[in-house]
Amino acid sequence: MPLALTEHDLGRLMKDLGPRLLALARGICRDSAVAEDVVQEAFVKLWNKPPDGPEQVVPSWLKRVVVNLSINHLRRRRNTEALPEFSDDRNLRHEQRPEKAVDLADNMARMQRALGRLPDDKRAILVMKVYEEMSYDEIAAALEVPIGTVMSRLNRARAALRDEMEAELNHAEAEPLIFPLRRKQG
Repeated sequence: MPLALTEHDLGRLMKDLGPRLLALARGICRDSAVAEDVVQEAFVKLWNKPPDGPEQVVPSWLKRVVVNLSINHLRRRRNTEALPEFSDDRNLRHEQRPEKAVDLADNMARMQRALGRLPDDKRAILVMKVYEEMSYDEIAAALEVPIGTVMSRLNRARAALRDEMEAELNHAEAEPLIFPLRRKQG
C-alpha cells in the first residue's frame, strides 16, 4: 500500500531532502535550473504516486527518481556545456601554503574539465559516489542494478576519468608557452 503523505509531510521532506537532491541533480545535469526542475518533478512524483512502504524508504526512492530523471534529461538534450565547478573547497581551506592551494585548484579544474567530457552515465555514477558520497548499495538502488554492476561501472568510469585527465595533461605539456619563463642567470 502506498505511503500516505500530508502537505506537512511533503513540506518537511522537501526541506530535509531538497538540498542534497538538488546537489545530486546539479552534479549530473551540470545546470542549476534543470536540476531544480528535476528535483521539483521528483517531489511531484512523490506527491502523486508515493512509494510503497514506510516513510524511511522515501530518501532512497527520491534519490533513484532524481538520478533517473537527470540521466533522462541528459539523454534528451545532449548538451556540450562545460561542467560547472563544484563548490567543494574542503581541501582548499585546510591548505597552509599558497602554492599547494594553487596546485590543488589547478588539479580540481583539470578534473572538472575531464569529468565534463565523460559520457553521461560515467559522470553520473562518479558524481553519486564521489560528490554525493553514496554507498554501493545506495547507487545500486538508485540505478536499479546489482552491486557488482555498480562496482564494474565505477571502475570503468574511474578509468575513463583517468584517461581524460592524462590526455589533458599530455595536451597541456605539448602546448607552447605564450610567455616563456626566464631562467635565473647565475
